[in-house]
Amino acid sequence: MTTLEQIVSCISDYDPNALPVDRANRIIRDFVKPVTGIEKVSIRSTLGRVLAEDVMSTIDVPAHDNSAMDGWAVRGEDVAKGATTLTEIGTAFAGRAFVGRVAAGECVRIMTGAVMPEGTDTVVIQEMVKAEGKRIAVPAGLEPGQHCRLAGEDLKKGSPALRAGTLVRPAELGLMASLGLAEVRVRRRLRVAFFSTGDELRSVGEPLGEGQVYDSNRYTLWGMLQRLGCDVICEKPLVPTPEFIDELALIEQETGKRVYNILQLRHHDAILKLRDKVAAAPKDTKFDVELTYITSRGKWYMESWK
Repeated sequence: MTTLEQIVSCISDYDPNALPVDRANRIIRDFVKPVTGIEKVSIRSTLGRVLAEDVMSTIDVPAHDNSAMDGWAVRGEDVAKGATTLTEIGTAFAGRAFVGRVAAGECVRIMTGAVMPEGTDTVVIQEMVKAEGKRIAVPAGLEPGQHCRLAGEDLKKGSPALRAGTLVRPAELGLMASLGLAEVRVRRRLRVAFFSTGDELRSVGEPLGEGQVYDSNRYTLWGMLQRLGCDVICEKPLVPTPEFIDELALIEQETGKRVYNILQLRHHDAILKLRDKVAAAPKDTKFDVELTYITSRGKWYMESWK
């Protein structure tokens, strides 16, 4: 298997600060395995997430023929021949449909978003009519079907509303809500853990000793990763100490698991302990190594490395 070191070593006069961006992107794509984990989450939690599968429309959008404007719902054949006067027989509101059928020579006052009354297919906007009581004068020049949104015009039931791989932004969030979806399947977030090392580092809020500095880079990295939507395990500076090794041993005892911190493997005492454990184990023993982190809140996170 080709390694990253072999690839970059083949670049003439290799300088990590001079590597072309497209070349760097190509190397990253070749060595990074895409996230395959899938989670089912509420749509409120999908903002910034990537859809794991197509989101199918559960309904027609719009669900009914409805008016795109305030005005009067009329029969197309009544207005196709020119100016005419119609009789208003009722009102249709958004969320409260007119009950009944509209016959020839009749019309219904209608509001934007209201279901088109049975028998009508055209909306005359209110600015174009002259109303005198229930008598509505309609001018010539109207086209049948105007200002009427048809059921399924935007999305047909069963058709894909959003494709797998779509990044969910506010618009996609609203679209899924308009379909009545409570949950969808998304790719799990990228999980990133990082920690700072160095005897000179101190967390903010702690007093500085001679030659020490605050661990500011940790906050910069945390902010960048949060903005990218990652699950961030942000560590305080870890300085290997005998007391820390004792803490690891206590956790091993409480959990019944062998727990090694990657930082501890740089510590002489930890290396000796690990070496002794491996040496004392039977030859065919398989070790399940746990990568363990300490957060700034004092909690432990464990991920198996096998």
